[in-house]
Amino acid sequence: MSGAVGRVRASGRGGLPMLRAELGAGADRITVIWLGRNRIAGIEPGRVLAVEGTLSEQGGRRIMYNPRYDLAADQAR
Repeated sequence: MSGAVGRVRASGRGGLPMLRAELGAGADRITVIWLGRNRIAGIEPGRVLAVEGTLSEQGGRRIMYNPRYDLAADQAR
């Protein structure tokens, strides 16, 4: 899946680092979460990003944990 990154937040429960980004918009939107990371260079709002991984659903939200990602997708525009 690929799309523009919306909101990006760094947080963590119990002191564990976690980077969360919203990818895409509307019904196609997914939440992408990288565990163990507070920041990934290039993951920022407006950036086009391609991700690959296992999609799960929690509370009606589509979530992908620790996906492989490709920042080069931005250069296709």
